[in-house]
Amino acid sequence: MSPYRKNSRELSTYIIGTWRNWAVCIGLMMGIVLLSPVIERRLMPMVAAGVAGFLAVFVYKRRHRINQALAIPYITMLTLGISALLFLGMNLTASITDVYEFANKPVNHDLPFIVQLILAPVATIVSGIFLLRRLGNHRFFRSHNGRSDVSHVQRIVWQEARYHVKLLFFLSLLLTVTEWCYCYFYFITANLNRPDMFFFVWLPVSLYVLSIVMCGIHCMSLSAFYGQSDVAKLIGTSRTTILRYLLVDADKMYLTRNVIKVKHGEAIYFDTPVRAVRPYMETVTEGEARAIFAENSGITGDYMIKFLFDGLGFSDDNSILHYLCVPASKEEVSDSRIEGGVWLSVDEVRELNRIHMLSAELSAELVHIYTVANAWKRYDMNGKRLYSIKNYRPMLKLAEMKDWTVDFNDPVWLRVARLNADKPLFRLRRFFSRIFSLAI
Repeated sequence: MSPYRKNSRELSTYIIGTWRNWAVCIGLMMGIVLLSPVIERRLMPMVAAGVAGFLAVFVYKRRHRINQALAIPYITMLTLGISALLFLGMNLTASITDVYEFANKPVNHDLPFIVQLILAPVATIVSGIFLLRRLGNHRFFRSHNGRSDVSHVQRIVWQEARYHVKLLFFLSLLLTVTEWCYCYFYFITANLNRPDMFFFVWLPVSLYVLSIVMCGIHCMSLSAFYGQSDVAKLIGTSRTTILRYLLVDADKMYLTRNVIKVKHGEAIYFDTPVRAVRPYMETVTEGEARAIFAENSGITGDYMIKFLFDGLGFSDDNSILHYLCVPASKEEVSDSRIEGGVWLSVDEVRELNRIHMLSAELSAELVHIYTVANAWKRYDMNGKRLYSIKNYRPMLKLAEMKDWTVDFNDPVWLRVARLNADKPLFRLRRFFSRIFSLAI
């Protein structure tokens, strides 16, 4: 089997997996909606909690697998868990009030729960927060896997996860507005008639079935697109190793100016001048890394080289290795094969990143280094402060990188950067994070 065919088949499996998770998880929630007219009020909290528990087990067992698109199962689990608590609270306060009173309706305890009046708003809030806080900047994916230089496959899966979360948010928002408006203006709590059944049961179930078809077509089309050989080549062949070298001298970084053709002309971006692609290498010794650097840069004098961290390519057969290189002098670089670049300060590099003039690889590389180093200087591996100063910000200097002893490959530091003693409800959030530390 050709590497392109293998890559496209792997990617299709992950894409279809996002659709399967949508169908199963939202289907379980719609199953509760469909059965709600015949389930007693006192049993509804247990039913919702039971389904939430099932999804919790599903998420927990898959939390360490890559490319699993677990955002929808996670959101559905939280939605049903929170809803179960609200159902229980309404049962306990049934003698005082009920959900219908929010719509100025008289209470009728003989009616079953209109679960969509609770499920839809909760799903809207949970998916909205998740979309902004976790998927808004890849944080949900990076914090688990400990990598910011994600592969093309992981980026595609992340995009699909974001697509499904956005779909859930807008569908839930639509149902929240529609059903609460119907409840306020037309619903009579004497019984459930045909219009009530349509709005509270058949409408959400019908939208779910429509979403299954729409998401299925979307995923099939995407799989067919990436199944084309030309597109598969963009993803990359298997069995390759990429070596990237960051050149640093004092507090300056050496970058080269590159030009790429785009639709409306040309775009300028900056990247490290030494980037080598080799057939897959199981391990790379320091001597081999030096030889590859010398071959691509022309620098053969006295210089320091230090391995920083590795990353994933398309699959386990791929790898990206990141190195720090400190030349003996800037003159050596000026007289080498990579002459013509510029030495930039941290602030200048940060500004280039802000205006999107760094390559995607370099931007992700620097984010990873900064995030890990910042967490390592501020907290221990449990997220506790090293210094009794709240929100302490250490000075990070490029010149000190060669002396840092932190393991940039250890995923714990990215988790610490996201969840530490300076975050609200640190201990409680750390407890739940250990249970449901998952990847999209």
